[in-house]
Amino acid sequence: MKKNAIRLLAILFCVFVAIDVIPESYSFASRPKAWVHSVLVPLGLSQGDWPLFAPNPVLNNGVLVAELTDRSGNPATWTSIDWQEASVWTKFYRFRHMNYQQRLPNTYTAASDFADYLLRAIPVEESAVGSIRWSSDNQMLEPAAIEPPMREIKLYKYRNTMVLEEGQPLPKIDQTQWSTQISFLVRRESQP
Repeated sequence: MKKNAIRLLAILFCVFVAIDVIPESYSFASRPKAWVHSVLVPLGLSQGDWPLFAPNPVLNNGVLVAELTDRSGNPATWTSIDWQEASVWTKFYRFRHMNYQQRLPNTYTAASDFADYLLRAIPVEESAVGSIRWSSDNQMLEPAAIEPPMREIKLYKYRNTMVLEEGQPLPKIDQTQWSTQISFLVRRESQP
């Protein structure tokens, strides 16, 4: 009896996952897909959307950028790894970092927690680069050394999107046009 129940549960799970991953373009599956999805989401088993192929593949090419102010008011910038330019080995052994940073902009709480982490971690665990400063008479000054602790942080998501004309095939790499979208995520101040 127990073996049959386990087999039935395994078969049901496989069927539910198969229904959940049916592409949205198949209208005959929209009702069962919606019902199965509503069952799997609370269980944490939903497969979500897998837009890996044409016409609109998801390109995870975003970068997190933090504008910082140290205790003396000097500006600095922290930037996450640009995963497009990272080596295969870096992507392999830091894949959880890559997934976390790609999903972080979707949740305000996660962005806030990450901003709090950066406030504590810079410059000891995470490195930031001093930004140019301006004098009172609008003269550009060299970046100053960062003096911990950080006083303020503004976190942004920079994301490149391929500009595609409707009905046109994918362009060659050297003819591809990119649009940079900047999304503000969160602003945090350190608590005295």
